[in-house]
Amino acid sequence: MTVTMTTIIKRWLCHLLLGFVLTLPYNQLLVAGTGHNHGGGHGHDQPDHEEHDHSDEPALVYTHYTQQTELFAEFPPLVVNEPSTFIAHFTRMDNFEPLVSGVLNVHLKQRGKTVARFRVKAPARKGIFLPAVTAKATGDYQLVLDVRDGDLHAIHDLGQITVFPNKEAITLSQEEADGEISYLKEQQWENPFAIRQVQRQGLRSSVPGFATVDPPGDAYAVVRASTDGYFAAQRIVNAGEQITQDRTLGFILPRLGEGADIGNLVVAQERARSRFELNKADVERLQGLFKQGAIPEKRLQQAKQALQVARVELETARARIQRQSGESGAVGIALRAPITGELVNVAVRPGAFVRSGNELFTLASPEKRWLNIQVPEKFGHHIRRASGAWLLFEDKPVVLDTHRDAKLIYVAQQVEKKSRTVSLAIEYPTSIGPSLLGARFATQVYIGEPQSQLAIPASAVIDDGGRPVVYVQTGGETFARRAVTLGIRDGDWVAVKSGLDTEEWVVSDGAYYVKLASTGDDSIGHGHAH
Repeated sequence: MTVTMTTIIKRWLCHLLLGFVLTLPYNQLLVAGTGHNHGGGHGHDQPDHEEHDHSDEPALVYTHYTQQTELFAEFPPLVVNEPSTFIAHFTRMDNFEPLVSGVLNVHLKQRGKTVARFRVKAPARKGIFLPAVTAKATGDYQLVLDVRDGDLHAIHDLGQITVFPNKEAITLSQEEADGEISYLKEQQWENPFAIRQVQRQGLRSSVPGFATVDPPGDAYAVVRASTDGYFAAQRIVNAGEQITQDRTLGFILPRLGEGADIGNLVVAQERARSRFELNKADVERLQGLFKQGAIPEKRLQQAKQALQVARVELETARARIQRQSGESGAVGIALRAPITGELVNVAVRPGAFVRSGNELFTLASPEKRWLNIQVPEKFGHHIRRASGAWLLFEDKPVVLDTHRDAKLIYVAQQVEKKSRTVSLAIEYPTSIGPSLLGARFATQVYIGEPQSQLAIPASAVIDDGGRPVVYVQTGGETFARRAVTLGIRDGDWVAVKSGLDTEEWVVSDGAYYVKLASTGDDSIGHGHAH
């Protein structure tokens, strides 16, 4: 079926249904651009056109892709000495945003040489260029659109096109794009949207498992209470802090004996202070005698040891009074960090009573984690071939294998009796995966080598009444719904057993909006008249 201006106008009428009124007749749009031939180097003012009905005139529609841009162009066939204004939509392929600046050249070539060139120096509005092309001679030409914007340079070779002597001579065989859904460029640019080409990918088989994020076995430590007592700290430390090895995290103050009260503690402190002062004075006196040679060195050392014992007794007595009266102190059994790492858990606060062996602090390396995976017994015989895993983290597939600095730590060769599972562990950097200790995830464990299969991004598939469906872009603004049969999934990609062909383009982001467009839902955003 030949594409006519009626088809294009129908697309524009879709905007009326979205709440927009077309304020310009089509002939005014056709003269909105300027061009020039290759040799003249000057733009031409567009002649006035009488308003008349173009709806039965044929039209040419092209959708063409390069690595940098997608071109969707609509224009009337070329007739000698009559301007044909191209409505050229340019979309960046890296982010699927409209091209908002740049220069467009339209070339008519014969035998590889440009015989006429028509230029516009900026888009008429975001994404849309309106070059006017006026051919001076009939014949067959190669049509090339060349767009530049900074580092971007894309060449769209649309193949051969004919310049006719008059409108009556126009004969076209171009068929309309196959697809019943119209989703305009302006809507694509306003909503989440991306397309990917169907292609063959090396996909790996996997088996299901359930995983827990654990600290690395070689960079993990638990600080426990060494005795019963009360916890005290000069400064409260919190989870998330970076701790250096041997840093003091707090103190354990041994609990008081039975029947102890504040009065007894004060008496005990005064006795300890008295012994300390007496021993201190004794050491000072003996030091003088030792210098005079009146006593042996052993006598002085014994006095110093007695002074040290008296000092500890006094400090302990003071700590007991501080604890009983609610004061904080830094005297007691010091708790020190055994490794350098991140404080991932704090299970105690100042003043809390702890039992010997209680876990007080947990430290782990902030750079890596272990993913401990349990695989059901029925898949256990596959695990010896494990090479990695993937999981959904924050709604995105995360692949953990040697290509991403992850490594297999161990694979069990025995079924756990209680859970009836087989376990394995993968170490990975926290920069690529979950870091929250204890978090649990459904996981797929790779068990085979990659096999070449037809594949699409998993994000392209939506559930439509219980069936997997994708939307294929058959033209710049035309889409077709396809039911597909899926195979294995490997991270971002899923195998397609039927429903698609190689090199077709599927909507990989925003497929749900295309589905809404097929129902006429106005929540997808408004388009704009061309």
